Amino acid sequence: MVNLAKIAVGVLLALALTLGIYGWMLAGSSNTADPPSSEVHASPRPAAELEVVVAAQTVAAGQALKAEDLQLAALPSRPDGAYDSVQAAVGAVPAVDVPKGAPVLAGQMVTGLALKVPDGERAVAVKVDESIGAGNRIRPGDFVDVFFVLRRDGNEIDQSQARLLLSRKRVLAYGAASVDALSSSTEKTEGRQSPNSPENARTAVLSVPVDEVSRLALGSSSGSLLLALRNPADLSEPDLERFAPMPGVLAVSLPKGAAVAGKLEGVDAAQAGVAMSSLSGGGVAASMRPAVRAVVAAPVKAVAPRVRSASAESSLAVEYVRGATTQTVHY
Repeated sequence: MVNLAKIAVGVLLALALTLGIYGWMLAGSSNTADPPSSEVHASPRPAAELEVVVAAQTVAAGQALKAEDLQLAALPSRPDGAYDSVQAAVGAVPAVDVPKGAPVLAGQMVTGLALKVPDGERAVAVKVDESIGAGNRIRPGDFVDVFFVLRRDGNEIDQSQARLLLSRKRVLAYGAASVDALSSSTEKTEGRQSPNSPENARTAVLSVPVDEVSRLALGSSSGSLLLALRNPADLSEPDLERFAPMPGVLAVSLPKGAAVAGKLEGVDAAQAGVAMSSLSGGGVAASMRPAVRAVVAAPVKAVAPRVRSASAESSLAVEYVRGATTQTVHY
């Protein structure tokens, strides 16, 4: 009976050992075989293509983008700042050259105050303080009148003057605040005024027609300016037709057969310039004097000059004192 039990146990142990070896062999064969599903995941998938705006031809810096300069192209990814429609990029001005086929990026476009200057005008900075800038109540976007004050010395006090120089000019920036960043004019730091606040302004940037820039520059350097704040709804301006035009510094060449030069405007007037005598009224007054008619006199016989004798009484005697010596000169 005991021997029969020992035989049964031996058979069971042999069977378990056989099953263990068979299982180990199955596990090894499953690890070495590549599953068919791995081939599917390893195969590359086609990337989705996105349409972005690219240059249809090389665009030079400073040239506004037109519809014919742009086109849509499919790219595997969208660069930062790329436009997704041609119309969105039309009118933008690149700050650098854009090669043909290159993506048009918003970061390459001109930004800032330059885009706020209208055509035919220039942004010009003038010095200001609390008294010149209407008590620092001027804000970007306001309109001001520029008055010109010319002071002469004690011998020419009667030639001092104050008058309107430029009328209704738009303020593009006052201090660090500008029309493209209006929030900077009201910044506060820990309950104190920020250095960018209008109370600390030292310059004001005005939008001035190009033919009036010379007057503003000459007026600010030779005299002093005063900015008068005005209501933006007040559209009144002086009638310039009632005043004589200021002659320019440079002479205007006339084409052959032309009799009189036309009125200069825009950059031509700026090129001609303005002289201080014209700005102060001296040149204009001289140009407004009536012409003197030339009188043709009859021939006159030459008369020998009268010679004054040394004993003749002088009409005027001037005494010059140089140190310890004196000299009298008779005129």
